[in-house]
Amino acid sequence: MTNQKPALLDRALRLVTPIPVRSFAPPPRQISENLWVIERQLKMPGALIMPTRMTVIRLPSGGLVLLSPIELRSDVAAALRSLGPVEAIVAPNSFHYLFAADYLAAFSGARLFVAPGLPVRVPSLPTAILLTDEPAPLWTDTIDQCVFEATGGISEVMFFVRPDRTLMLTDIAFNLRRIDGLYNRVAWRLMGVPRRFGPSRSARLTLFRDPAVAGPHLKRMLAWDFRRIIVAHGEIIEHDAQAEVRRAFARYLR
Repeated sequence: MTNQKPALLDRALRLVTPIPVRSFAPPPRQISENLWVIERQLKMPGALIMPTRMTVIRLPSGGLVLLSPIELRSDVAAALRSLGPVEAIVAPNSFHYLFAADYLAAFSGARLFVAPGLPVRVPSLPTAILLTDEPAPLWTDTIDQCVFEATGGISEVMFFVRPDRTLMLTDIAFNLRRIDGLYNRVAWRLMGVPRRFGPSRSARLTLFRDPAVAGPHLKRMLAWDFRRIIVAHGEIIEHDAQAEVRRAFARYLR
């Protein structure tokens, strides 16, 4: 019975099909010499708007790693080709995979890397390489990773880009400090999205359901010397990043 809630929540989330808001399409934003983000919006059930982003990492070889693929349109494809050859598309958790197949079709040399459990949840997923605690050979000199695997088959892979000292999180934590529109603001808060950096209610019910499991993952993450946090949903953290993590996850670090 301990896995019942995550399993039920997982089935409910599988029914949610976000729709890209195509009127919102800013160009890639450069964060550092070899790091960019491309920000988009998704329309969720109930007409709620969720900000999301894809992170683009350029490896020393010049190849690109795309974390959390967004909808692939012509402007996104052109921007990526101007930065380098796409070598890897990464679905870092159990839910950020929807547009991965489009990137494989558009970039012939790319490979798909996915979080543990995702191919079982989504049998239609293209052939993929499972991510583990060991960095993929493609980026072993640049990026560290750690699998955050919880009960109920939900998982997320955390990444640390060493040259930029940047921690990459997907749904482990949100940072939606500012939400446009009263309806969106009230609805997201009622649904458990925190007012500052931290886990949402859905994350607490899945990834953080068992503190004894969550704690060691968080401690390993804190061993990385990061100074910046890029989340998939919300503002990027550029200051006091380690302190923000310790505050947000204090109850699991005891």
